[in-house]
Amino acid sequence: MGRIASLEKVASSCNGGCASSFPHGKEPWVGCSESGGGLNYGPFSPTCRDTITHTSYENCVETKVFLGEFRNRAHWFCSSLQAGNRFKVADLKRSGRTR
Repeated sequence: MGRIASLEKVASSCNGGCASSFPHGKEPWVGCSESGGGLNYGPFSPTCRDTITHTSYENCVETKVFLGEFRNRAHWFCSSLQAGNRFKVADLKRSGRTR
């Protein structure tokens, strides 16, 4: 329950833009497209967005499976997020000390 509560705190219903079939910024639309063949063999969809900002592909797959998504769909979805450069990498904190 604690993990679900922590995910709920970082979730946003329109993270990176609400799903829409209308143009959004430089992208033709916002959302995942399985029109190229679907999740089993189709290309990845770089326009995908998620309500949770993941830090890595592994974090994305683990979270999706934890929340009940089928493993193959989680891999396709997270690969689509990766293709769209949607993972947030933490900034490295460098110390002011020099050697």
